Amino acid sequence: MPDMKCWDRLGLAPTPDEREIKRAYARLLKTTRPEEDPEGFQALRLAFEEAMWQSSEMSRTPPQPVVPPDSERDPREVEAEALLRPHIEKLAELNEQGTEEEAMAKLEAVLDAFGLRDAVGRDPLLWQLFEDGMLWVCCDIAANHDAFLRAGVSLFGWMEPDSWLRQRDPKTVDWLGLRLHEADALEAVDELLAMLDEGEEQLAIVELARLAEAEVLINVDVRHLFEAELMVSLSEYDNIPLHFAGAALTLFGWRRDHRHLEEYHPDAWREFGRKIKPLIVF
Repeated sequence: MPDMKCWDRLGLAPTPDEREIKRAYARLLKTTRPEEDPEGFQALRLAFEEAMWQSSEMSRTPPQPVVPPDSERDPREVEAEALLRPHIEKLAELNEQGTEEEAMAKLEAVLDAFGLRDAVGRDPLLWQLFEDGMLWVCCDIAANHDAFLRAGVSLFGWMEPDSWLRQRDPKTVDWLGLRLHEADALEAVDELLAMLDEGEEQLAIVELARLAEAEVLINVDVRHLFEAELMVSLSEYDNIPLHFAGAALTLFGWRRDHRHLEEYHPDAWREFGRKIKPLIVF
């Protein structure tokens, strides 16, 4: 019998998606290092290998969902689902292959076309089916635009303490919360870069110091993503803002702890180091 504990160790529900397993494993590697915790690393590695094996088995024989035939379902539900399905599939397509603007425009169009904006006047069945479809797009599609994800969470209140989703599937709520924090972190990087581009280096240093202690960066994975994207962006400057780069180096301790940066983008890390040599010697 397969060992199901591997999924708990990785913080995942059983899935045939190898990408999700590898991402979870990579995240946990950042805090479970073989030189610091050999037993924990070995347990993590075994969980990863077991999950990958189970994933391949699922892919060979995918479970068939138990869905009653249309003849046993409410005809109105069948009709409403058929009406919404192509729109949900288009939203999924635009999140994976389209721009954020296209995905958001389509979402707005669906809300208007089916009269779903008015909480009092909208059809409860359509709203329920639409929410099911949106949850699928927000959680199961490989790529989601940040604005689209925020809109979904806001529309349906999935993060609220008393939401049905939190009661039924708290792991999904936790995942959504992590994604929102990641989006906030990336937005913060963009804001810092805008300050630098406008010549406001000192203001950017002050804001960076605030962010280093901010709640949005409490989660280790989110903090590492923020640091990595900031480092990559700085490495791309022809004339790197040296004082700001030095502040980042000090605030986040990159001199002594930069493994996550090297793993994220080795070339960018080397370029960053080359460009800040006038200020810092590695």
